[in-house]
Amino acid sequence: MVNLTIDDKQVTAPKSATIYEAAKLNGVKIPILCHDNKLKPFGACRMCLVEVEQMKGRQIPACTTPVTEGMIIRTSTPDIVKARKMVLELLLLNHPIDCPVCDKGGDCDLQNLTYEYKVSTNRFTDEKFHHEIDYNNPLIERDMNRCVLCGKCARICDEIVSFGALTFIDRGIETKIGCEFEDALNCEFCGSCISVCPVGSLLARPFKFKARFWSLTKHKSVCGYCGTGCNLTLGVKDNKVLTTLYDENQGFHKGQLCVRGRFGYQFINSEKRLTTPLIRKNGALTEATWDEALEVVAGRLKGGIAVAALATPRLTNEELTLFKKLMLENVGSRNFDHSAGYAHSALTEGFARSFGTAASSASILDIQKSGLLLVIKTDAYETHPVIGFEINMAVKNKDVKLNILSDKRGKLSKLPGAKTLLHAPGSEIAVLNAMAKLILDDKLADGSAATVPGFAALEQALAAFTADVVAAQSGLSAADIKQLAADYAAADKALILFPSGQAYAGHDGELASAVANLAILTGKLDREGCGVLCMSEKNNSQGAADMGFYAQDGGLDGLQIIDACTSGSIKTLIVAGENPLVSYPNRSKVKAALDAVECLVVADLFLTETAAMADVVLPVCSFAEKEGTFTSTDRRVQYVKPAIRKNVQCRSDFEVFSTLIARLGGQAPATPAAMFKEIAANTPGYDGMSYINLGDSGAFAAVSIKPEFVVPKAAAIPAEAGKLALVTGSALYHSGTLSQYGEGPMHVCPESYLEMSRKDAASYKVSENDLVTVTSATGSIKLKARVSPRMPEGVVFAPYHFSAAPVNTIWSGAAVTMVSLSK
Repeated sequence: MVNLTIDDKQVTAPKSATIYEAAKLNGVKIPILCHDNKLKPFGACRMCLVEVEQMKGRQIPACTTPVTEGMIIRTSTPDIVKARKMVLELLLLNHPIDCPVCDKGGDCDLQNLTYEYKVSTNRFTDEKFHHEIDYNNPLIERDMNRCVLCGKCARICDEIVSFGALTFIDRGIETKIGCEFEDALNCEFCGSCISVCPVGSLLARPFKFKARFWSLTKHKSVCGYCGTGCNLTLGVKDNKVLTTLYDENQGFHKGQLCVRGRFGYQFINSEKRLTTPLIRKNGALTEATWDEALEVVAGRLKGGIAVAALATPRLTNEELTLFKKLMLENVGSRNFDHSAGYAHSALTEGFARSFGTAASSASILDIQKSGLLLVIKTDAYETHPVIGFEINMAVKNKDVKLNILSDKRGKLSKLPGAKTLLHAPGSEIAVLNAMAKLILDDKLADGSAATVPGFAALEQALAAFTADVVAAQSGLSAADIKQLAADYAAADKALILFPSGQAYAGHDGELASAVANLAILTGKLDREGCGVLCMSEKNNSQGAADMGFYAQDGGLDGLQIIDACTSGSIKTLIVAGENPLVSYPNRSKVKAALDAVECLVVADLFLTETAAMADVVLPVCSFAEKEGTFTSTDRRVQYVKPAIRKNVQCRSDFEVFSTLIARLGGQAPATPAAMFKEIAANTPGYDGMSYINLGDSGAFAAVSIKPEFVVPKAAAIPAEAGKLALVTGSALYHSGTLSQYGEGPMHVCPESYLEMSRKDAASYKVSENDLVTVTSATGSIKLKARVSPRMPEGVVFAPYHFSAAPVNTIWSGAAVTMVSLSK
């Protein structure tokens, strides 16, 4: 810490602080337009000028000047105020005075500073800019006439998002922010540029002319899409969520959101939302009262083990626990699961065996504290973009080394110094086993590894995974595998990350144990910047594992439940928030099961394809209308409360399960708070938690690791002459099937597609956007072609989110599906 004086006040600040940061830390406000907590100092706007006595009273920018011991600073002398007024006059010289029709009105830093410094006239005159306004982008409107050249949009796109869509172009008075070759903006549409823009130069089109900022009520919440657990602030008016609001101090991510979190909120107030219960009568779904619907459901739930349940991990911890209580204590069935039964196996099988707990050993905060990141599959960026931002910053700002093991290239492959090893689809476990063998053979293992249970069995099992053998299987070179192992072993701190989810069947318990073996072998487990992070798919996937909502003690798992519906042993299936007909593998098989089951009950926000087949449909609430907790992928437990009032005809899943328990003669906790009290008392790591002490920032559930080596089974790598290897996964703009109901994601990625290499496109005579027929052993489907340099020859990719062209028609749940292609 250093001692300094700011405006005659003795203060202290960290040695690394700038004058601006020191002043802010000590409650002294210095105006600024070009600064953001996440970005490097830039000094563009000159609004933060201050005087430093040791520099002979010269006016210097506070945002780029580091503090020194004994520094004497004055922030608001008459000369400083005069200088700031002149800066504002110069900024307003070419700036259009169109505040009445600018969506930024009331939240515009330039407007507020002009008012604060009473700049009511301008000594300078010049012509206003007449740049063409870019209305072409569906989500982001660009009006460079309003730009003050703070550079924050270009800097955040480069420093954090690492896309570089915007930059300074031209020189002098003609300088402006633009895209390459002055094209229209075509980027990831994360909206980061909008969030940091201090004026109305960049606007969110979905929010345009909806409301003034001062008329919005701000409600803090947690994003309802992926498992990152991003905090967000919802802007609400007239009981509608109209936008998300930026807060640079919110969450570990400092307010940074991806396209889903920023623009995918429209499903909350969608006109497609269900508003009344439905019961099938004479073959058609007809409106019913809640009493009628729940009477039918309660009657069917008396079927004991002939009843099964599937739930989405988007439910709160309280709802999942209550659902489990309903099934075990009141229905008498252990047949319940989530995410098709396999998407959580990395946690509930792999880590449960290797770590003694169904949780990752590392947190998101470890990413920037590591020395080497080993990412399994480049899809890690697409599935969890904000974690991708953390990887970007680790590599670009902290010089963290990045190695990627993947079946295709991706955005992470473009980071400075990133090394991407492309392997044959489905061979990653074999490669990881070969790495483990090399670490053992080269005596690079930690000294404590031999004392860990299972060491001898692992050493024996790895004998077959020589670098040469695995190289022949995976398509990598033996030298590459050896270097990958050596890099990981040599790093003082190393962290392994991999995505999991319904589209990543190969990222299962076996892969989780394979990566866990590497961390245990090298002693990179229980230390800062080390360990393994499984990036779970949904916003409460980790919570669903923690609450135990999956098949245990002889209960049927998700896919077994589907089979049991077909065979007739399951008579009643209740589905809460899942859409198996679109997201579970083998569509024809799922459809046959849903047709065969005697009674299908669906609780959902929308009349999904699965709900349309139901006998009873119950309209339930979104995350913005309920109270409870979510647990992020790194076990951060966060509290959410209603941002809007629910529709009077809708009920939360908690209320639905409570009512059913009561109708079956049981007693449920009266409130989610009472349920969470039980969770805190009975769930490892949650002890001592309450809604009050979780606050806005949440708390980490402790993870207790008991390492054990497990022999992972490497799956056979399929290959058929004349066919392509199809891998499924997530598109950057979507999460599960819910994002189909968010207007933002659908604006930029409205339909499914087949991504293929340039060589394969040439071989099959396919051009961009051609409609191609993809055929597998389970069916065929027509998809638009995307020709991409990131795909290796012989491999094609399709996202699994879309109901209009469901990829599960051709995908049976295998990690790799062999398909043929025709036009």
